[in-house]
Amino acid sequence: MERRLTQSDDYLFGLGRHYEIYEKLGAHPTTENGESGVYFAVWAPHAQSVSVVGNFNEWAPKQHLMSRREDSG
Repeated sequence: MERRLTQSDDYLFGLGRHYEIYEKLGAHPTTENGESGVYFAVWAPHAQSVSVVGNFNEWAPKQHLMSRREDSG
């Protein structure tokens, strides 16, 4: 299953009809190019910025800034 948000996900979520959005939003273990990590997505349309922080980056809020998807928030 594709973990990343797609245009179809954006469309269904916008309609309020994406009944499996929990599979896309939040933190999900993943492997990309042979490297293990975590895929993370949130819906925060009015946030000025969103960061992923934790022990892995010494709680530095500017180290792992998330990018905004213009059409969906």
